[in-house]
Amino acid sequence: MHKPDGLVGDDVREALDWDNAIDDARIMVQVKDGKVTLSGAVHTYTEALKALEDTKHVKGVRDIDNQLLVGPAGEAVTDAVLLDACEKALDGNPFVPKGAVSVAVRDGWVTLTGDVRHHYQRDAAEDAVSWQPGVTGITNELKMTPNPIPSDVADRINKAIDRSSILDDSVIKVSNQGSTVYLDGEVSSYVARVTAEDAAWNAPGVGEVVDRLLVTS
Repeated sequence: MHKPDGLVGDDVREALDWDNAIDDARIMVQVKDGKVTLSGAVHTYTEALKALEDTKHVKGVRDIDNQLLVGPAGEAVTDAVLLDACEKALDGNPFVPKGAVSVAVRDGWVTLTGDVRHHYQRDAAEDAVSWQPGVTGITNELKMTPNPIPSDVADRINKAIDRSSILDDSVIKVSNQGSTVYLDGEVSSYVARVTAEDAAWNAPGVGEVVDRLLVTS
């Protein structure tokens, strides 16, 4: 049964209010055809990520447009201090290859450049800097170096999907052209859609994932 947009919006607001890690006083929620738009402002970039994560888990959400702005909380952090903190965070993260990622900071906005071999390394680099005080946004321009892709990559991804309890009610067709993987079909929730994407990215040699999945209630 299709969940009315009004109920989806109410549930998203309750989920944000329930999370003590978020000050949701300045967050606005709009829903149209299951697509949730988060707008307004939060104090930290971490709160913006938490709001996105909470929204993912609400029933009836089909897509999310996170337009939240990040405003300073307390004393502003200079770009030089933030740059140093980001470089140390990357250097201390065991999943980020040493010296592979370069950081630039301007007005609190962090840009990551460089080359990594795996998608999880790209995510790990972004996660490492996202927790640093003073971050107002992140542009992840890290590129993945080409890796050999097995001929049975679609079968491997299908097996990973079959193992996931979150994807029990999903009907997903996996195909690939070279290192690009395509996901087609239907899933029961936004979380399921993200889970399917993650399964595809975790396969060896994948350079791009094209998600054409539809979220059905």
